[in-house]
Amino acid sequence: MRTRRILLFLILFAVTVFTAGAYQLSPLNVTYDPTGAGSAKVYTIVNDSDSPIAIEVSAVKRSIDIDGNEYNEEVPQYFSIQPNKMIIRPDSTQLVRVQYRGPSTVTKELSFRIVSEQIPMPSGASDQEAGQMISFLFVYSTSAYVRPSRVVESVTGTASVNDEGKLEIVLENTGSVHQMLNSLAITVTGDNGAQYVLTEEELEPVTGQNLLTDSKLRTVIEIPEELAGCTAYTVAVSYDFSY
Repeated sequence: MRTRRILLFLILFAVTVFTAGAYQLSPLNVTYDPTGAGSAKVYTIVNDSDSPIAIEVSAVKRSIDIDGNEYNEEVPQYFSIQPNKMIIRPDSTQLVRVQYRGPSTVTKELSFRIVSEQIPMPSGASDQEAGQMISFLFVYSTSAYVRPSRVVESVTGTASVNDEGKLEIVLENTGSVHQMLNSLAITVTGDNGAQYVLTEEELEPVTGQNLLTDSKLRTVIEIPEELAGCTAYTVAVSYDFSY
């Protein structure tokens, strides 16, 4: 089964140094209902170039490891995509209907990406001197969530000393929906009663991250002087996001 890590919502692959037209995809963030009218959405692809383009649309499931790396797994059984392959003429628009076909009972939000990928097609345009096809391939990776039956927002934190003698703070999404860790603040209290507030630099690996359901993220710091000698810690987490 093919997996791939998608780093950005828009990835541009430049095959040559020549200029070619692009295309546009919308919307980039969608929430589906597990059943009913809200289980189907329509995406719009606009070819605003002067050449025809070939597009393939697919669905992948998202997962994020504890260090914030995203991995994707193809899950064609979860979505019906019509059409999933197409050729779009210059200055034309194509509508794509995407319907969720997964389990109708969803207790925790499901996270996916709907991926629109430009694939090569013979266009007849070539660089006569270099003998190369002028080709740019664009990939849009959009966010897609399936709404749970009940929304619960909960992020908990734990801290412990790791094998390298550093303080490892782990945030876990124990709720039923994803949480964006915007304006994140973390305070660690030791069993000596002392408190330490993580700096902006120490928060960098986790702040602003999208913490999916049943996922964890960590940041590792040197043990602060205030917490030296502690054997147990409590962690308070605050951030600015509401589902």
